[in-house]
Amino acid sequence: MPNDTEFTFATAASSHSNEQRFEPNEHAHEYYQASLLSAVMQGVYDGTVTIGDLLKHGDFGLGTFNALDGDMIVKNGIAYRLDCEGKATVASDTAMTPYAAVINFEPAVSLSLDETTDKHSFEGRLDGLAEAKNLFYAVRFTGRIKHIKYRNVLRQHKPYRPLLEVVKTQAEFELSDVDGTILGFRCPDYAVGIGVPGYHLHFISSDLSKGGHVLDYTLSGGRLEIDHTSSLHLELPETRSFSDANLTAGASADGILKAESNES
Repeated sequence: MPNDTEFTFATAASSHSNEQRFEPNEHAHEYYQASLLSAVMQGVYDGTVTIGDLLKHGDFGLGTFNALDGDMIVKNGIAYRLDCEGKATVASDTAMTPYAAVINFEPAVSLSLDETTDKHSFEGRLDGLAEAKNLFYAVRFTGRIKHIKYRNVLRQHKPYRPLLEVVKTQAEFELSDVDGTILGFRCPDYAVGIGVPGYHLHFISSDLSKGGHVLDYTLSGGRLEIDHTSSLHLELPETRSFSDANLTAGASADGILKAESNES
């Protein structure tokens, strides 16, 4: 006999399945991305898009800053820099990003979570709701987090090291029983190199004072919201470092997952 939470997820999945039968332009707000994750993997860290310009394309998202000077989360139209001490501050509109993705968040699914759920179970349930596997999904959890482990990258200096080398010296943090938001994107497997295949999530506390790139978590309860889009816009850098980068090497799924999850 399913519990109430399982029934809620099943009902939402059923309704979302019907919702997926949309005409091509029904839900066409853009997933806008500056550069490619494969370029970041290869050490292309010089920003070419300002935060001000980035926010013209979306009010929700994530990324990093020029020279990997902290991680980024975009919440309610404001970009926050998550620094190497785990602190969050509002980013300047003139700051530059070498890689970021945003969307105007318009959730098609919204439901409550009323039981303790770990990362594996939570993302498995999200997969069940994201039935159009080849589209891009935006996901947001807001509520109580029982435990979270997150990291922030350190500012780099030229000559830049590849990301797999950088994350070996990243700053890691853990919090327990904190209110906050976890948000990010689910990219389809074929998009490896464009973004992270699977889930790429960042965290910010409810008081907007701390956050980072999510490594692991257990949720206590809150609200889950999901959006999707069939419209992808890539803004590629016209720089020598991007043109010379070996993007095929940077598009290794194993390498990207190691860099993003801190797995050896």
